[in-house]
Amino acid sequence: MSYLVIPYLKVQAANFQSSGLVMGGAPLMATAMFSHNLARQIQSKIEGFYYIHHDMQRLGGMAYGRFTPAQRRGAVFIGKNDYSSKNKYALSLQPTASCHLLVSLVIEFKARSINLDAIVQLLRRSKFAGGQIIEFGQLKAFENADEALKHISSGFLVQDRHDLLVKYQENYHVNRLQAFTQLLARTPTAKDAPPALDLIPEENLAWLSATTLGYALLEPETFERTGVRHADHQEQTAHAYAEPLTGLIQYLSLNQILDDYESDEAEKWDDLTVLKWSYQWQSDDVFLLQQNIN
Repeated sequence: MSYLVIPYLKVQAANFQSSGLVMGGAPLMATAMFSHNLARQIQSKIEGFYYIHHDMQRLGGMAYGRFTPAQRRGAVFIGKNDYSSKNKYALSLQPTASCHLLVSLVIEFKARSINLDAIVQLLRRSKFAGGQIIEFGQLKAFENADEALKHISSGFLVQDRHDLLVKYQENYHVNRLQAFTQLLARTPTAKDAPPALDLIPEENLAWLSATTLGYALLEPETFERTGVRHADHQEQTAHAYAEPLTGLIQYLSLNQILDDYESDEAEKWDDLTVLKWSYQWQSDDVFLLQQNIN
């Protein structure tokens, strides 16, 4: 196994909308497909990845306490059919939400060695989460995940908090959707203040967020649908409409995790592989991102 470190990947105008209901979540699904594509380009496979958040600059403005995403229009609109059917002077517009990203990635490849020069060339002509890659640090390869993460040293790892959803649901006797929305609405308490959750006081609610962690098919796959993207050079392309699966995540300090991991008696983080994201088909109709599924 080899661990590729892509440090301080700077992305311009990346997608800020995780699903039809969520904006601003960590682009984990985009990272999974980005890693998958890199592996295919170098004829390898990936075992998983670590996503380290550094910064996100959302593009838009604030008005009356609400964020309004900036909308762009330009050369993508061509021909008279792109004008509104009700107003011949107004261009039609598909709502978008964008942001600038600064992230680091650690990708675990099955191959024992990686051609770093080839990956550099791939990155220079690639996109990430729909945005243009404009800069990245020097790539390095390591044999162990802890060495790779130590090389980055700062930032925020992303943890799947499905366990917190289940625990909150059981203790507060609510359904899964209520648990999800109530947890996101709660305000974290100060360090020395009483716990935010009386029934599960050991849980820390700081830096909770939501993002897309998979997709569920809404129909059986079909080979009869026309207009499927990038299917021009394939004899058959399966297609099915799907809905995103939104999950609860939490940002954790990489520096604090590494300090605990390197201590003589680690309190929590004695195994960093539990923070590695992997993907698989859970069933014929559910594709899911999870941590430490191997």
